[in-house]
Amino acid sequence: MLHVAYLWRNPFKRRKLILSREHQRPMSESTDRSPTVCIVLNRDLLFGSRIRSALDSLGLRSQFVGNAGEFVDALLEHRESAAIGIIDMNGPVSWDVIGETLGRGDVALAPTLAFGPHVDVESRRAAKAAGITRIVSNGQFHGDMVGLIERYRQR
Repeated sequence: MLHVAYLWRNPFKRRKLILSREHQRPMSESTDRSPTVCIVLNRDLLFGSRIRSALDSLGLRSQFVGNAGEFVDALLEHRESAAIGIIDMNGPVSWDVIGETLGRGDVALAPTLAFGPHVDVESRRAAKAAGITRIVSNGQFHGDMVGLIERYRQR
């Protein structure tokens, strides 16, 4: 299989470059057990595509879910392969459901990163009580999405 890369010399024109097998990076071997899945609780399709793009740039696969129950189920299902869980606090989140799972001491789960409005102090307190690893404002997350994910993800 040939690899396709795009060159951006001019921002209005892109050129396709097809690399031969000799120039491609070798695929990681199947024995590599580093976590590669990111579970994302997000309902915003437009911003979800930006998150997916950031995760792709880090080499992480993304699984988007629509509610807290699906989020914790996915974290438990991908216990070994989950690198990080991301929660969008711009909508309603069932923190009690998430807190029950994250508070369990018998299961080691991926770190969690939540982002939301900086003025919503009540949601930030609920997220902290639920055991979220790191809570940031929307502006921080939008400004340094890749850096935050890279910093807090499990390796």
